[in-house]
Amino acid sequence: MDYKEIKKELRKYASLKRKNINERFFKTGKGQYGEGDKFIGVCVPDIRRVARKFAKVKLKDSEKFLQSEIHEERLLALLILIEKNKKANRNENRAEQKKIVNFYLRNKKWVNNWDLVDISAHHILGQAVFDGLKSKSIFTKLTASSVMWNRRIGIIASWTFIKNGEVNLTLRLTKKLLSDKEDLMHKAVGWMLRECWKLGEENKKSVAASKSSTNPTNEKNKTKSASRKNKKGKKAQEKVEQFLIQNYNQLPRTT
Repeated sequence: MDYKEIKKELRKYASLKRKNINERFFKTGKGQYGEGDKFIGVCVPDIRRVARKFAKVKLKDSEKFLQSEIHEERLLALLILIEKNKKANRNENRAEQKKIVNFYLRNKKWVNNWDLVDISAHHILGQAVFDGLKSKSIFTKLTASSVMWNRRIGIIASWTFIKNGEVNLTLRLTKKLLSDKEDLMHKAVGWMLRECWKLGEENKKSVAASKSSTNPTNEKNKTKSASRKNKKGKKAQEKVEQFLIQNYNQLPRTT
């Protein structure tokens, strides 16, 4: 697929109004976290549309977009990577998954704004670590980085573990990041703590839903499964509560 063809397709959806909005929203002014980032004015749903259309593009070709100075082109590359990774995961193609996560880590310097991190870290890196393709030590390394975006990748990638009922990793990483001086890190930490807590709330809902089944056998099986999840959710909430109590004085006010 032609690089110029994809660029042309993306620019079909560009607008000056959206460009101006994005430049303000993503703080591209001097001294701000997004200083120097360039936009062409394409909204996320349209970028997703282009990503789905060109999802079969080769990794080496998507790298041109990931290393672009244009924000929407970097986002496009990440969305293509996510599509590729989901397909590899569905097909249990671990070799392809490993190839994708290594590509992601090699190019992480271009994953350099909060939306780029938040949309990709858990889908690509988090899934790879959860599937045993990368060691959990990568999280420790990233959250200790002097680069804020690396630290954010580290904590957001742990979301995959939360979604699978595991909160210990996130709480351990959060503990390290409580003294972080960046507001965007405070927000990321607070977000992941809320996701840990929500694990219990969502599991309560699944118990209630399982009891509404009209089939007695299905109801019994669903209730057992939901009850196991609910116990795990309760434990998750207890761990979060204990963490907050123990670390209350260290919590940034913006968390």
